[in-house]
This record gives sequence, structure tokens and C-alpha cells, in this order.
Amino acid sequence: MSNHNKIRPVDKNNLNGQYKILFSSPQTPNSNIPKEFRGLQIFPNKIKAEEALRNRKKLTKTLKEKRAKGMIGNKNALGNSGGDKSNLIQYNPQIQKLKNNKIKRAKELYKEGYKKSEIMRIIIKEFKLKRDINSRSWPKWLSEIE
Repeated sequence: MSNHNKIRPVDKNNLNGQYKILFSSPQTPNSNIPKEFRGLQIFPNKIKAEEALRNRKKLTKTLKEKRAKGMIGNKNALGNSGGDKSNLIQYNPQIQKLKNNKIKRAKELYKEGYKKSEIMRIIIKEFKLKRDINSRSWPKWLSEIE
């Protein structure tokens, strides 16, 4: 039984006091979930807690729809049969060359003093990638360039 997303009184003997909600916390530091919807949150009354829970559920629905739209046209597993990873599109030599060029350019920009979010925007423009410039998450290789 999950304790997440349930409104409970802080003090079980005082039902007119403060209320708490335990929201789940994302495992990644760069998440689209605001800090106000992460971990244990205390609210002055039940009405505020109910409003926060409604807003969090609405945000979850929005993020799921956004994620589903982002997966449309995803061709990473194109041609994969029987769990053979050698024929995945990301192992294509051209794709690997592009990835290595992006990593090399990212390291150059990092040494020049750019922040990772700036580096991502520059790489999207320079390599003419089909990715949202204002994306708040970056690929794993970018988080490991330090």
C-alpha cells in the first residue's frame, strides 16, 4: 500500500490543524516536477492540501501527455528483432560519429566556461537537431562531460 499522494493530518488528535502529503520524489536532479510537488509537504489546512493534490495530479497528466507526444516517430528500436542490440539504429556508424562529434563539441564548450543548459542549446542549433531548445533535460553523455 502506497503512502504517496494521500492527505493526512500532521497531528491525528487535531483534525483542524495542519495537513501533510507525501509526494513521490523523482530520481533525477533535472526533473520537470517543481519542488513544491516533491517529498513531504505540509499545508496549513485541508483545503490547501486538496488544492495541491489536484494540481499535482493535473501536472502528472500533462507530463504523461507531453512524454507520449515526444515518443511519436521514435525510431531507436527500428529493425530490432529478437533482442539483438547490434541492429539498433543508435549503433549505426553514422549515428555513432554524430554522437562523438556532439560530445567533442560539448567538451570544448564546457572548457570555454559555458553551462550545460547553454551547451545543449548551442549543440541543438549547430547540429540542426530536432529537439526542443528549451528542454530541461539533457542526454546522459552531456551530464558526464565534466
